[in-house]
Amino acid sequence: MTIRRVLLLGNHTPRQCGIATFTADLADALLTVHPELEVFIAAMDDGHHYAYPERVALTIPQHDPDAYIHAAQAINDLNVDVVCVQHEFGIYGGSAGSYLLTLLRALEAPIITTLHTVLETYSPEQRAVIEELAALSERLVVMSTRALDFLTAQGIPAGKVDFIHHGMPRLAFDRDVEKANLGLAGHEVILTFGLLSPNKGLETAIRALPGVVPGHPHLTYLILGATHPHLREREGEAYREGLVELAASLGVAAHVRFENRFATLDELGRYIAAADIYLTPYLNREQITSGTLAYALGNGKAVVSTPYWHAEELLADGRGVLVPFRDAVTLGQELRDLLDKPARRAELEARARAYGEGMTWPAIGAQYLQVFAETGRAVILTQPQPALPEVTLRHVAALSDGTGVFQHATFTLPNPHEGYTTDDNARALTLAAACPDDPHAPLLARRALTFLHGALGPDGHFRNFMSYDRHWLEARGAENAQARAVRALVTAARTLTDPGLRGAARELLIHAWPAIQSLESPRAQALALMALAEQHHHAGPHAERDELAHRYAANLRRLHAEHATPGWLWFEPYLSYSNAKLPHGLLAYGRVYGRPGDVALALDALRWLEGVQTGPHGSFWPVGNERVYRRGEARPLWDGQPIEVYATVAADLEAYAATGDESWLDLARRAVNWLLGVNPLRQPLLNPESGGCRDGLHRDRVNMNEGAESTLALWQSVADLRAVQATPSAGTLTGD
Repeated sequence: MTIRRVLLLGNHTPRQCGIATFTADLADALLTVHPELEVFIAAMDDGHHYAYPERVALTIPQHDPDAYIHAAQAINDLNVDVVCVQHEFGIYGGSAGSYLLTLLRALEAPIITTLHTVLETYSPEQRAVIEELAALSERLVVMSTRALDFLTAQGIPAGKVDFIHHGMPRLAFDRDVEKANLGLAGHEVILTFGLLSPNKGLETAIRALPGVVPGHPHLTYLILGATHPHLREREGEAYREGLVELAASLGVAAHVRFENRFATLDELGRYIAAADIYLTPYLNREQITSGTLAYALGNGKAVVSTPYWHAEELLADGRGVLVPFRDAVTLGQELRDLLDKPARRAELEARARAYGEGMTWPAIGAQYLQVFAETGRAVILTQPQPALPEVTLRHVAALSDGTGVFQHATFTLPNPHEGYTTDDNARALTLAAACPDDPHAPLLARRALTFLHGALGPDGHFRNFMSYDRHWLEARGAENAQARAVRALVTAARTLTDPGLRGAARELLIHAWPAIQSLESPRAQALALMALAEQHHHAGPHAERDELAHRYAANLRRLHAEHATPGWLWFEPYLSYSNAKLPHGLLAYGRVYGRPGDVALALDALRWLEGVQTGPHGSFWPVGNERVYRRGEARPLWDGQPIEVYATVAADLEAYAATGDESWLDLARRAVNWLLGVNPLRQPLLNPESGGCRDGLHRDRVNMNEGAESTLALWQSVADLRAVQATPSAGTLTGD
C-alpha cells in the first residue's frame, strides 16, 4: 500500500521533552526518505503555549476527556493512511494515560504505536492501558529487544511487535574545534545532557569527581540541559542549586559546568563532538529507552553508564562501560581509567560508531515507512464472514432433566451442584417458542414452563435459584429474574404452538404481573419495558401496566440525562453486563408507545455502545466482565461472555424494526460472528459437535464449559436474526 498521509500523535517541539524531540525527528526523517509524504502532528497540550510549526494540525488538552473525542473526529477528517502514536503513560490524561484510548477507539485509520516505556511488571491501571493499546494497534514498535521480550512474556504476540532503534542524527563536528568554541581547549570533557531531574543520578557523578580530578586537573564535567519543566513548576531551580552546592562542598565546583538550557540539534551536536566521555548515571533500572544514549553512542562516543535496561543492551559486546547504580567510587575508577588510557577510549568509540550506522534518522524513517506500508496492506485483508449456523436445541436438551434446565456445565456435562435458575428456564422457554420446528422444542418448552410455574410464589413473585434436590434457595429472586420471567411468559403466551402450553403461559402471566411492579434496577426496568411494550403491542392498552411503562421509561430518561456527556452517551457512569438492554428497553417502549424522542435517545445510546464494542478492523469486541468499565478508564477486554452478544443482537434488531436501517442488521451479524470465531483469539465459542456454546473468552483461552446462559444466548441470537432475515418487514420485539 502506498502511504501518502501520516499523522504522528504525541508531543512536539518546541515543547521541551524527549517525546517532543523524538516526534519532531521522526517527522523529519519520514520526509527525508519520502519527500512527497504529508506528515501531520497532533500534539498534546499540557496547558502551556508553544509556537508550533505549521505541521502541527491540532492540539489536544491533556486532561479534558471530551477533547479526545473531538480530536478523533478531526484526525478522521484528515483522511490519513496511518496514525503513529508516541506512547508514554504520563503525557496523556486519565488513570495511566487512559484518555488516549478514547481517541484511538474512534479512529478510522490503522494505528502503529511506538512504546517509549515498557515495563517488566505494570500496575493494574498500566496493564489495562497497555492491553487495550496493543489490541487497538495494528503494530507496536519498541526500541530494545528487552522490551520485545517483556511484551511477549505479557501475552502480546511477537509477530505484532517491531524492533526499531531510537534514531539519532549523524553529527560531523571536530572535537578540538568544538572544545575551543566552548572555551574548553585543552580540557578533558565528560558530558551528560538532557532535562535535569533527580532520577538522572547527577549526584553520583559529582561525588565521583574527587577521585578523578587529582590526576586530571583540566577535567570539566559538562551538564547540559534545562531543568525538567514539571520539576521547575513545582520547585523552581532548587534541584539544580542543590547540585551546585554539592559540587562546592566536595571541592570540585571549578570542574562542574552547568548549561541551563534546552539545546538545539546543532548545538547538541557541537557539545557531543567536544566530549571525550559521555556519562548517563541514571538511577532507575527500568528505563527501556534513552534518546540521549542513542545520540551519543551512535555518534561514536565512549560511554559510561549505569546498567539501566537500554544501556545494558546498547553497550553490550564492549561498546561501553557499565557501573553499578549509586556507586560513586566505581564510577570514578572507570572514568579515571578511560581518561588515563586514550587507546581504550578510542576502541570504545570505534565500536560505538560502527554500531550506530544503522541508527541514523534516515535509516529509522525508512524502517517506519516499511511498517506503515505493511500495516496498510494487512488491514485490507479482512477475515471472511463465517456461515450462520442452523439452530439446534440438542445441547439445551442435554442440559435439562425432569426439573428444568441446569444452570452450569463442566465442559459439556450438566453440573448438578449448581442446580437450576428461573433466569435460564425463562430463556429456554423463549428459545423453545422461537424454534417450534426443532424436535427438542416441545419438551423443552413444557419443562421450562413447569419450572416457572413452580418458581412463581403466591405473592406473584418468582424464586430464582433451586438446588439439585429441588429446594428453593431464596424466598424471592433478584429483580432481573422477575422481569426476565415475565418477559418470557409474555412471549410464550402469544407464540407457543401447543394450545395447552400457550394457555398455561397466559394463566401464569395473569398471576405474575406483580413481579415487575416495584423494580429499581435499571436493567430490570429495561427488561420489564420489553415485556410491557410487547403486551401493549399485541393486547392493547392497559391503564395500570401502561402507567408502569411510563414510569420506568421516565427513570431511564432521567438516568441518561444525569450521566450522559458528549463522550459518554450512557445511562450510568459505567458499563458492566448486558449493557445493550438499557437502550433496548427504552427503544421498545418508544416504538410501541409512539414516543419518537425516546426512540432517538435510545438509538443514540445504542450507536455509542456499538462504538465502544468495536475492536480492530471494525469487529465486535464486547466489554469484558473482568471489572466494570468507568468513563476514562482502559476498557476491560477479557472474560467477554455470550450474553453480551445476545443483548446486543436483540437491541440491534429492535433498532432495525424502529428504523428500517439495514446497518443495524449488519451490527447484529457482527456480534454473532464474535461467537463464530471473529474475535481476538480467532477461536469459535460455538461447539458444532455438541451444539453448545462455550462460556467466555479469556485473554489466553476459551472457557470450555458450555453452560445454559451461553448456549441459550447463542441460539436465541441466531434464531432472532434468521427470523428477521426471513421476514424483514416484520416488527420485532425481541430480548430477554
